[in-house]
Formats: sequence, C-alpha cells, structure tokens
Amino acid sequence: MFAASPVLIVTSLIAWSPQALGHIFPRPPWKESAKMARWLVHESDYAVASTTCSSVRMGCAFKGQATGDIMSLSDGDGVAHSTGIVYTYLPDLEDSAKDVAAEPAMTFTFSEKALGCNTTAEDPPCGRLTIAGKLTQVPEGTLSKTAEKYLFSRHPQMKAWGGAHNFKAYWMAKENISSFFMIDMYGGAAPISIEEYFAASPGASTIYA
Repeated sequence: MFAASPVLIVTSLIAWSPQALGHIFPRPPWKESAKMARWLVHESDYAVASTTCSSVRMGCAFKGQATGDIMSLSDGDGVAHSTGIVYTYLPDLEDSAKDVAAEPAMTFTFSEKALGCNTTAEDPPCGRLTIAGKLTQVPEGTLSKTAEKYLFSRHPQMKAWGGAHNFKAYWMAKENISSFFMIDMYGGAAPISIEEYFAASPGASTIYA
C-alpha cells in the first residue's frame, strides 16, 4: 500500500503498545504474519462481516449488493485456547443469516484499532486482516455444542439469546477458508497460506483443540 522506509518502520514500531487495552497475548512481531493473523482473530471480540444482500431491505438497495454487519465471535474455549476457526451466533431472522443461507461466500475483517493502537486504523502499522471464505451453520450435535461452548466462554450474554430467538452457531470451517489479506506494516499485504495460519499460534502458551 505504501513504500517502506527505515524512518517509517522505526516510527511505526512505536505506533502500537504491547500493553494496549485488553490484550490476552503480547502482540507478535510484525514480520510474523501468520502469527499476527491468529493473534488478531483470537484477541478480537467482534469482526465486520461482509455478505451479499439476499433481498432488497434497509441497507440493501438491490439484491446482490455488498453489505456489512458486526458479528461477535470466538475462536476457542476462553482466553487461553485458540483454534483459529471463527465462530459466531446468529438468529434465523437475522438478515446476515438469510444472506449466507442464499450465498455463503463472505468475509470477516478485523482491525487492531479495536484492540488499541496509537495511530489511525488505515495506517499500515495498525494491523488489519480479512479472511475470505464461506460461513455456514455448524452441524447439530457435538460440533454445535462445542461451538456454543466456545462462544459462551467469551460472550456469556449469548446464553440467554438462543431459546428466545432461535440462535444457531455458525463457523467458517477450515475447509471453507479461501484466502487471507493482512497488513501490519508498510510495503503491502503479507501472503499467508491456510497451512501457515493454522500452524501459527496467537501466543506461546496457547492450548490447542
């Protein structure tokens, strides 16, 4: 996005604080792209979900238009456990749930600004990540119970939602992830493969599923 220079890089290294608000694990070094992606997913309470409008409605001028929503998420059981899989919780009346039922292809976008960085969100040293893939309902049974356990561990308010509004767990399963776009430094997006992403960890003490 921007050309790198020694001055910009040195300046950018103080644009964020390792002790920023709410960090579970320390921020990874900027050269560790896959680890940074896993860190952003695990640290984030929510993401911007971009879907395709399945109908004309408020926020959708025409069918097929791109639209966005905020989705609370979790990638594991509490703060010390990370799988890298993004889980969210949606009711059947939610427009985003209707969108992904018609066209599951979508993206999740994460910004380090939500976690606390000392520069503007569009400045490359303030990390941002987009994961492209398909969002589907977690199959009923053991998988859905595990998904709910992960979600409730990070969002206890969700426990009261399910019965009243028919909420269901959704996920972007590993086999449904298609690509990553991540910037956390000047010089353009860093390439990350699916294998690299799942081999990385958000923190040295992370426990895996």
